Amino acid sequence: MNPRTRNRRLNELPSYTGQFKTATNIKVIQYTLQSFSEKKTNDITEIQSGINTDCVTWIRVCGMTDSDKIIELTKKFGLSMLDAKRILTIQYIISVEEYDDNLLVIVPAVYNVNGKTKTEQVTLIMGKNYMVTIQESNYPFFEHIYSDIQNEKYLKFNNRKSDFILASMINEIITNYSDEIAQLENDLEDLEDLLLDVKQLQDLLISNIQEKRREMINLRKLLSPFKIELAKLLRVDTELISHQDNLYFKDIYEQLLYILQNLESCREILSSLIDLYLNNNDLKMNIVMKQLTVVSTIFIPLTFLVGVWGMNFKFMPELEFKYGYLIAWILMIFLGLFIWIYMKRKKWF
Repeated sequence: MNPRTRNRRLNELPSYTGQFKTATNIKVIQYTLQSFSEKKTNDITEIQSGINTDCVTWIRVCGMTDSDKIIELTKKFGLSMLDAKRILTIQYIISVEEYDDNLLVIVPAVYNVNGKTKTEQVTLIMGKNYMVTIQESNYPFFEHIYSDIQNEKYLKFNNRKSDFILASMINEIITNYSDEIAQLENDLEDLEDLLLDVKQLQDLLISNIQEKRREMINLRKLLSPFKIELAKLLRVDTELISHQDNLYFKDIYEQLLYILQNLESCREILSSLIDLYLNNNDLKMNIVMKQLTVVSTIFIPLTFLVGVWGMNFKFMPELEFKYGYLIAWILMIFLGLFIWIYMKRKKWF
């Protein structure tokens, strides 16, 4: 069934519409300044009741194929069926919603696997002392955050609430976009260098340009709504995001503006590359036409001589001359070399 036609009816029970087949598994991570614990569970009621104010709880969900489990989880954290529908319907559009007790962020995330860019929808549900992350696959999003919490490398995670973790997670997603755009810029610069070399196979280059153009359009489509939606995080109630941690969201927003600026420069580079490709084609055609013109200019007078001597008049004194054939060859060779040297000195080729 086409994902675009699913979950559209108001009375329809939502179901996962993405392409990943990852089984749903849930891990509960709890930590304080002095302790760290984690466990796997499928009991949503146990997860919700286990949240307390003495520690920060991170519910990490990988895989969304079990739609009923996702619906039950969202309901336990005070979200509506409409919110569950938005989470399960994969549209790759960022959305930020503020509620009385929590904050819902649905964001498309990109990452690179074996040189190919993949897109995945990630859902972040943040409360005063808990964080829920729901992703489509087992890709290790936020792995360094998990490692830092587990190994207590940075006390900033162990003595901060969930709003700082939310900022760290969004920052990682934005950083992935920054890395993709930086790689796109490098690829475009390489293509530009190749296009400046007329001897390169231009047909292969234009296919690469079109591929990079599609990547740029996809990134632009994903990132364009970020500017409006992330601005909402700067105005969230201070009970959910403290004034101290609000500074990190401002930094993320400034980073986003920088990324959008780089993406716009990629668009301009792509446009110039296409123009350069067309100019190269014109240049190659001019070179071919110049070569043909040189050959034609040399052989036109020779063709004239051959045409004159090839006429079948009865009286042609040259035909009876003993050395006429040799002289004809010498004359044609001399004339051809003279024309070639003349055009070479004029730098016509």
